[in-house]
Amino acid sequence: MQRSQMLRGGASRPVLARATAPASPMAHLLDAGVLPQQQMMQAGKLSSHALTSQYLGRIRSLCSIGARAYPGIEINPDALKIALEMDRERQVHKVRGPLHGIPVVLRDNIATGDRMKTRTQSPLATHAGCDSFVAARLRAAGAVIIGKSNLRQWAAVSVPHATASWAGLTILAVDSAADGSIVAPASNCGLVAIKPTGRTAAGQGGEPATAGPMAPSVREAAWLLAALSGERLADGVVLDTAGLHGRRIGVARSLFGQCAGTDAVIGQALLALREQGAQLIEIPAAPVPGGIEALLCSHGFDALVGPTCHGVAQAPSALPHITVPAGVAGGAPVGLSFIGPAHGDMQLIAMAYAYEQATLHRRTPALPSSITLALRLP
Repeated sequence: MQRSQMLRGGASRPVLARATAPASPMAHLLDAGVLPQQQMMQAGKLSSHALTSQYLGRIRSLCSIGARAYPGIEINPDALKIALEMDRERQVHKVRGPLHGIPVVLRDNIATGDRMKTRTQSPLATHAGCDSFVAARLRAAGAVIIGKSNLRQWAAVSVPHATASWAGLTILAVDSAADGSIVAPASNCGLVAIKPTGRTAAGQGGEPATAGPMAPSVREAAWLLAALSGERLADGVVLDTAGLHGRRIGVARSLFGQCAGTDAVIGQALLALREQGAQLIEIPAAPVPGGIEALLCSHGFDALVGPTCHGVAQAPSALPHITVPAGVAGGAPVGLSFIGPAHGDMQLIAMAYAYEQATLHRRTPALPSSITLALRLP
């Protein structure tokens, strides 16, 4: 099995590769995605309680390796109770949507009105007493909040909050853009992430200004975003394989040149965009953060694309931003970023989905052997 690729400063990123066959068929389902999980539950071959139990088993197995090394998940003591309630609703043909009964992990600064603690700007963690808007939306969509991840503790492992989804501890995660932490860590883990326009909703207490989804695919991330916004997603309209056709896209060339391997991966991504009918226009000068929106407007761009990195990850908070797996360079995942005009989220999702479906670069990550052994299910 490949090892993590070392980066500047001694940090590491997970290596993407075909994972070895797990010990249990159930492990395949945990990594398969929301759609297969929903199909199994609809057919009566899987329950939310069983699915949640298996994810919780993975979390506990990983934490048992050593709390000092892997301390990042706080388990929701009510998770199985919530899952049972979602199963009862399904039995009476009440299905709230594509997230019904699906486990989700939140970043620990998103307030929940349960027994889990919330970390705000204060160094102390407290019980919020009530759900934030984000948590309330997820519960209304039928999602099972199984825990919270500690951003700073997970960052000490290799990458931030996205590690929970990368390691298969959950299929979906919600992070905040308060410090640009949605797209960059997701890209490092080979995940899709969406930073929506502005703030998803007015939060409470220490809730971050903008919350966005992380998921293995654009479809799942879009479903999660729809739940956060309280809107229904028209799959056939938004998730369109022809979503790039006729789109005018600016290429942020100033973001290239930092890594030859990354440049090569993104170069292939640009070819794929052209093959899908997009018109690409080179932008030689570096757009300043405040000038990205003006650049999109003045050139009539539907989106700006480039490698997901620190520079592009700090796009203005008012603009939607999606990162999609584009391949691997030096053993580390590379993401392609799409940045669009304010409130152009659905159009951006359509473009990202068309690129994803034309390339299918997402791979199940190969975990270090110590973690792989701990995560084997009975």
